[in-house]
Amino acid sequence: MGLSLSTTLVPNWQDACKAAFNCTSNGLVDISGKVTSATCAVNGSIVADGRVWGITAQACYTNCGSDMLRQSIEFSPSAITIATWLLPWIALIAQLPFEANGWLDLLSAGLCVGSPMLAAYSLALTALNRRYIARQLQRLKSTAERDTRPEYSYITDRADAAAFILQEAQQGPLRANQNTGELASLIVLNDRPRQNFWKTAVKDLKNTRRGFTYSFLAQVLLATVWSWMFPIVFGYIRVGSQCKAGAIKEALMDNMIAECDTSGEIQPVCQRGLIPSADLDVPWMSPDPLTPTGPPAATQIPMHNTSIPAVGALDRARPDAAFNLSDKEEFSHESQPQMPPRHLNRPLPPPMWCGFDVRGDERREGPIFNYARIFSWFTCVQNVGGGFETAIESFRVKAPIPLTAVDAAHCCGWSPRQHLTAFAPWSKLPTAFRHMFGAACVALLLQWGTTGAAIFVAYSTPPVGLGCRSGSYVLYGIAATVSCALLVLASLFSHAVMQRVEKNTRRRSAGFLGALAVIARVTGQVIAIVNAGWLIASTVMEDIGAFENCWCQSNALQYGANGWTPVFAATSDLRAAAGGIWIGGFIFSMVVCLLVGLFFAYE
Repeated sequence: MGLSLSTTLVPNWQDACKAAFNCTSNGLVDISGKVTSATCAVNGSIVADGRVWGITAQACYTNCGSDMLRQSIEFSPSAITIATWLLPWIALIAQLPFEANGWLDLLSAGLCVGSPMLAAYSLALTALNRRYIARQLQRLKSTAERDTRPEYSYITDRADAAAFILQEAQQGPLRANQNTGELASLIVLNDRPRQNFWKTAVKDLKNTRRGFTYSFLAQVLLATVWSWMFPIVFGYIRVGSQCKAGAIKEALMDNMIAECDTSGEIQPVCQRGLIPSADLDVPWMSPDPLTPTGPPAATQIPMHNTSIPAVGALDRARPDAAFNLSDKEEFSHESQPQMPPRHLNRPLPPPMWCGFDVRGDERREGPIFNYARIFSWFTCVQNVGGGFETAIESFRVKAPIPLTAVDAAHCCGWSPRQHLTAFAPWSKLPTAFRHMFGAACVALLLQWGTTGAAIFVAYSTPPVGLGCRSGSYVLYGIAATVSCALLVLASLFSHAVMQRVEKNTRRRSAGFLGALAVIARVTGQVIAIVNAGWLIASTVMEDIGAFENCWCQSNALQYGANGWTPVFAATSDLRAAAGGIWIGGFIFSMVVCLLVGLFFAYE
């Protein structure tokens, strides 16, 4: 029932409802919800001896329904409550390292607030991946230090740098590229430009890492003293600058490396061995492999049914020279083929479905989207790590240090122009699935260890049952979990689509899997954003007294018309009855947070 002309707005709904009953009224119940009788005072009022706690839902609707009593909204007490709890919480949310850009920061905030499980899942994946890459490249570094000669020592420094870059680059898409022969050169060519690239890239990334800022300290202090400051003065705190994922692009692409053009002159160009981009690069292809324009080749490398010429990144090129694949052949400056123009290595247009990019969040920058990059990141790690491992094995048997890009490719176990997969098949990603399982366990523990504690306290506080408060927490937890599950499922569908696209570059349509990927992603994001709004809205409604009515107070979500509401219970009575419950819920949530914190500290 809604408002009517007879509805009375009262400052305190519970006191007003209590005044409508006396010791002879029907529907009085005790602390367990059983009908009881009251002790009468001289004036006929109910004696507060602890026997009567509340009234039945039917009695509440009859005497205190929304058509008769409605709690009014007063600004002063509501503003103090909101300023004490909600505004400091929002201020702290603003300090989360979204590290995206523009509206993506808003999307990241919506996903973090609407699905803490997704944020914890991405963070746990990041921690597990960091430990994995550090362990793998440390093993390679130890092998290089132990089993190779001093002149190969530069490879250990590059392995260290690669581990750091791969760890820090998780918050943005990263591709390993050998289409232009550059990844192998980055790994093993011992020249000053590439040595400087690794050092400068690591230094740039370290310089842009987010540290403890004064703005964060200000926000913490604000959360502590806001309730004291709010009635006196409104302050403004400037949020400090944050390191964005774009810093990865600057560190990897702004450090130039010298290359020879077709005239033999050295030109500074951006390296393309490690590409901070979600594009799917297509290898350079000759116009028509059946009618070559240059001299006939003895044996050529097939790639997507085309002929891929070799390249010497720092060598002088001669036009129209074909690459003869032979382990015994030596490549001189005169026999190097012409390097194709860079624009011929064009990224493949992404598959689309109804205007949506099927790649989804894998291409977005920011740590909240790390969940969608788990497969492509592992593929990149396998490519880079495989190149280092093969090179170190070559150095163990005292192979000569490569001097050309062709020699570098052979040293790393690749062809001079080999397409490195960006979306590996499922069979090559068992570690990724183990990390996903571990991260999901951590995320579930954090989500339901904290939300579950809130549900337990709200449910167990008299009257016991599922009401507006506990129901809003249940709804929030379920929506957060469903949102995370849908987004993870969307990443699986998206990877399956991109696997097919990469195998067959002519087939661009997303198909059924692409539709599932887009639908699951959009639905998951919408649920998370709506859930974030619901969390704030339910908090405000609780603060302004919107839950002070018969339906909410009698736990109608569970009991319907058979519940009861404790209108006669004083604050001290509720504290005495639920004190142990509140303490237990708080301790449980703190233990969960401590366990999750130890996990991240250990990882």
